[in-house]
Amino acid sequence: MAVTPYCILIHYHEISLKGKNRRWFEKRLLKNIRTQLGGLPYSSVQHNASRIFCFGVEKMQWKAYGSRLKRVMGIKHATLMSQVSAEMDCIKDEVLKQLEGRAFDSFRISARRQYKEFPLTSQEINEAIGTAVISTYNKKVNLKHADIDVMIQLIKGMAYVGCDRIYGYGGLPVGCSEKAISMISSGIDSPVASFEMLKRGVDLTYVHFHSAPATNRQSIRNVKGILKVMATYQIRCKLHLVPLLEIQQKIMADAPNKLWVILFRRAMVKLACMLADKEDIPALVSGESVGQVASQTLSNIRATSDAGDRPILRPLSGMNKDEIVEKAEKIGSYEISIEPYDDCCSFFIPMHPETKADLDRVRKTEAGIEFGNLFQNALENTEFESIDCGDYKLKKTNMTEAVHD
Repeated sequence: MAVTPYCILIHYHEISLKGKNRRWFEKRLLKNIRTQLGGLPYSSVQHNASRIFCFGVEKMQWKAYGSRLKRVMGIKHATLMSQVSAEMDCIKDEVLKQLEGRAFDSFRISARRQYKEFPLTSQEINEAIGTAVISTYNKKVNLKHADIDVMIQLIKGMAYVGCDRIYGYGGLPVGCSEKAISMISSGIDSPVASFEMLKRGVDLTYVHFHSAPATNRQSIRNVKGILKVMATYQIRCKLHLVPLLEIQQKIMADAPNKLWVILFRRAMVKLACMLADKEDIPALVSGESVGQVASQTLSNIRATSDAGDRPILRPLSGMNKDEIVEKAEKIGSYEISIEPYDDCCSFFIPMHPETKADLDRVRKTEAGIEFGNLFQNALENTEFESIDCGDYKLKKTNMTEAVHD
């Protein structure tokens, strides 16, 4: 008896809305899929009729494939499919076989006929296969909220049938947009902000500011753990660890304590912009949410932004804490973010920080501080680390990649 071949059918998200440059986005997505699947068996990843197929997969490893593909930005959903002859009897038998032993009360059939030589329309296929399922399993059709959605795709003389599906985060493939520097702490917010920018295709470099040895290095360890999680989406994360302590000490010696946190944050923005200049990166990313803490009032955000020479993207600005926590749990960073650590700002926070900073006063206060070479020294003493996802091999070995771009 012949073994039924399996593949994974991948539908992408807003790439389908692109115009003349759509092909470029598709190639980037194909590359990211191949990288994410490194170490898992497959024979080829092909683009065909606005769909992506991953051929030669092992059915029993579907959970591993699904877990990897869920992390590929740009994917709408991916479905494990069996490949059968484009004949109604073969399609019907395969659908009934896949439903055997499954617990469900309702179903729907979702047929798409790209292969126009097939004698039945998509709707006629839905009706014929649906009738067979009702007759065999005595289940009802529910087109809006079905327990199981059986997908049937007819493409170039072949039929593909499947109902095991994972849903991705959509968006655009990582690396198809420009670069940005994410100012990441080991808290809850900034990893989620970074994730939201990865979903827009932005290639992130990370910078973490620490106050060691005045604080312990736990925040550094936590950030590295968080970036292990982020690397499951981005593949590889570049991290700059910038010592901020000497600059903070100078600010605390020469500025009113109400302005300490704002001046700390201005220093971070300046340092991040200096790093961005070196790497020709046009934007920064911050995890700020309007009004969440004292430093994130609109006046204070304005005072912080004023220190930079490029846009600061704040994807969480309109989200409340519950929404951010929910997303952190979903992407896998939350458990690390709630581990205890000394934050470089909150460790030195005064009892009554400024909540409505006057920009002119902030500028004058900062201008009166003789920083000397402290900013340059901080960059010269910055540590750099590249963090990869440890769950899989970045390069496949002993596998033939048939590329059909």
